[in-house]
Amino acid sequence: MKNPIVMIKQCIEKEEPYFVLRGQDIFALPAIEAYFNAIKDHVKDPYFVEEIEEIMKDFRAYREEQETHIPD
Repeated sequence: MKNPIVMIKQCIEKEEPYFVLRGQDIFALPAIEAYFNAIKDHVKDPYFVEEIEEIMKDFRAYREEQETHIPD
């Protein structure tokens, strides 16, 4: 999995917008699921699809173990 800190630094250097979702955000999992459903039949790189699926699983597991809430 790519290092998110490195990715954010690259975005800052290029003045490229970025968006961060946290596990504690109650809306994060539905957002990732929607993104996964949007890309799964269109992206040709199976590694990328698997990476998003793993992220989705991590968020789902976190939600089962921790309390999520509306973001601050």
